[in-house]
Amino acid sequence: MSAPRSRILTASIGAVAAAGLVLATLGLGAGTTTAAYTDTTAAETSQSQTPLTSQSARMFPTQTRIANTITWLQSDGTLWVWGFRGNGLSGSGSATVPNNNTAPSAVILPNDGYAGPGRRSIVKVAGTSQDNYYPTDINTTGLAALSDDGQVYTWGGNSANNIMGRPSAPTPFTLPGLVSIPGRVIDLTSSATVYMALTDTGDLYTWGYAQARGATGQGTATASSAAPSLIMSGVHSIGSGMWNGWAIRGDSSPGDTTTGVFWWGWANTGSLYASDPSGDNIGANANSPTRSTALSAYATSGCDTVGVIMGSADDHCSIKQLNGHYFGNQLVTSDGQLVTWGAGNQYGTGRPYVSGAESATPTVVPLPNGDTVASVSVTVDYVEVLAASGTLYIYGRYSFAWGPNPATGAVSATNIVTPTAITAFSGPVAAVGGFGYSGTALLADGTLASWGGSTQGGNSNLYNSIRPDWYTTQPTNNAVQGILPMTPPGL
Repeated sequence: MSAPRSRILTASIGAVAAAGLVLATLGLGAGTTTAAYTDTTAAETSQSQTPLTSQSARMFPTQTRIANTITWLQSDGTLWVWGFRGNGLSGSGSATVPNNNTAPSAVILPNDGYAGPGRRSIVKVAGTSQDNYYPTDINTTGLAALSDDGQVYTWGGNSANNIMGRPSAPTPFTLPGLVSIPGRVIDLTSSATVYMALTDTGDLYTWGYAQARGATGQGTATASSAAPSLIMSGVHSIGSGMWNGWAIRGDSSPGDTTTGVFWWGWANTGSLYASDPSGDNIGANANSPTRSTALSAYATSGCDTVGVIMGSADDHCSIKQLNGHYFGNQLVTSDGQLVTWGAGNQYGTGRPYVSGAESATPTVVPLPNGDTVASVSVTVDYVEVLAASGTLYIYGRYSFAWGPNPATGAVSATNIVTPTAITAFSGPVAAVGGFGYSGTALLADGTLASWGGSTQGGNSNLYNSIRPDWYTTQPTNNAVQGILPMTPPGL
């Protein structure tokens, strides 16, 4: 039996301490099952029908690494896509949606073999593009969706670097096609070019482009299987950085090298790129899962079960989140502390730069006013920290591709050294997301907000990924956007 969709969806948006806000927004209780969604999908009798755009179902921001393709996940399990929609990224069967400035595209999964009520629904999305920077290269772009019955579907790329994880037949890459993974998948994430899927039995599979950096964790620097490859078993939960992955495998036990936090992928020393994802500041790539001494010290309790969605209500591990961006890495503890390490000289750690070695050392970064962390989302250059209070804090580099001024919400090029509250919102924030050089947020009143849009670091909104209106044609907008509210249908 599949896990309750509301529970998976809540976990997928990373609202740990903010779960109460999100569930209140949805109008759902923690025990709600998939059957509760039949009311909002009653009119959708065929998977080929476009979902209703007048319903009051909520849209949630997502965390991907696909530079200029924006995705919002609706509470009925529909995925909405706009921005760059070449390479089949619309999931509609079309190779390109003209001009990237028309109405959003609705992605609906195939319903064959689905045993649940209604239609198969999407509960989490992940996306890739090289370095979360190049938006249009079909050799590295792709979207992947996790369904409520534990299957993974991909579209929007090609077979050159095994990003799709499946052949182009019988389902072309312009449509969501099933990826063959043994068992039931409960969590899905990605680095810039590699997907990672965790099953309910604790098996971890990867596929994609290793970038000669060991990013697949499949044993060599360039290893890249055409289909998902099992790289680790007995895994509690997973996280992803820009060029790496993490897996928690049991409570860390002194002298037991099989427990704690493991990582694989690209590593550097000091304040170079994202530094060393292991937190050990060794600077050597890991081509297969390798134990981190520094991070394992945080895996102290509650991590012994297998197949858990990181940060969900079922996750009792002392580590609630692991993610990373171009210039740093973030760990969130079960008591809401933020731990960072990376390139401090590029504003990647949320603390003043002292030295490369100091920046590369995992260190607790307190939020203002004693706030605790609910979840963290990332863009290429800056980090979005959602506090349990509903306040959104940001830190990172604005000088390259710009970001929102904390007080006004307007475009700013001023770098932010330490977590700073974004006070430009009209009310509390319930969930946040990120992609490329752009951020997204759901406010507690149901309003959606987004900002950025920069393309390959250039200060433009070329693909209209940031837009003020929902279902209307947009004129091309070549300016990076400040915080831009957008009200979805039905509100």
